[in-house]
Amino acid sequence: MWFSDPASIQPHHSCRSMPKPELASNHSHLNQQGATVPSSQGARHEFARGALRAWVYDRVLMGLTSGWYQQVLSRLPQGASVLDVGIGTGSAVARSANLVREKDIRIVGLDIDRDYLTHCEKVIRRAGLSDNVTPRLTSVYDHQGGPYDAVYFSASFMLLPDPVGAIRHVLSLLAPGGWIFFTQTFHHGKSALIEKVKPMLHRVTSIHFGRVTYEVDFLNVLEESGLELVEFLTMGSTRRASYRLAIARPLANDKPQTMAAGSI
Repeated sequence: MWFSDPASIQPHHSCRSMPKPELASNHSHLNQQGATVPSSQGARHEFARGALRAWVYDRVLMGLTSGWYQQVLSRLPQGASVLDVGIGTGSAVARSANLVREKDIRIVGLDIDRDYLTHCEKVIRRAGLSDNVTPRLTSVYDHQGGPYDAVYFSASFMLLPDPVGAIRHVLSLLAPGGWIFFTQTFHHGKSALIEKVKPMLHRVTSIHFGRVTYEVDFLNVLEESGLELVEFLTMGSTRRASYRLAIARPLANDKPQTMAAGSI
């Protein structure tokens, strides 16, 4: 049982036995902003643009998401294999580099943004996590791998065009007894203005924040996907929104369990 007796956990290491994959790509879903351009000047422009986008991403999000990763990684057992859906620039997981190495956690990190993944590879190397973290440029819907002891959606879940389809797919990659983690911003009350503005923020920041997420909509998606919510923790809040960690498992599992921070 993951959340009560860490000594009893037998992580699934089939991911570790696989050769370390190269940076993958699936052109039906990818951001092509990093594509090759004919002139060296154009290439330098694209490189600078990609670097700027990665810098903005880290400046805006890392202060928040690095704490989210710490919350999730601290709950994982020794030697866990993890699918990280939406790894972004990798800077948030790099902030927990010591924890990742100490626990020998193996992470396959997916993202569909070429600029972010290019930066992610550099960040992971500088953090000394090349043996632990494998960035892959591909959509969650196309990814094949595992089995994984855990799947983590870091603020990426409600960005997806088909959240239910994403969960059903990753459930097929989840090891028996595995868990799914979500960290997400939830807005407290309906706001037509925020619902309209939030999806357009990428035009200013270059970051896709997705649609506004309300608790009832999130819980409905989990139910439709065949997940049971086990823990729903508030990590921080403002007047209008809260930042939460949700921990779920497939409904097929029996015997209710709960998780407390640091319990596994």
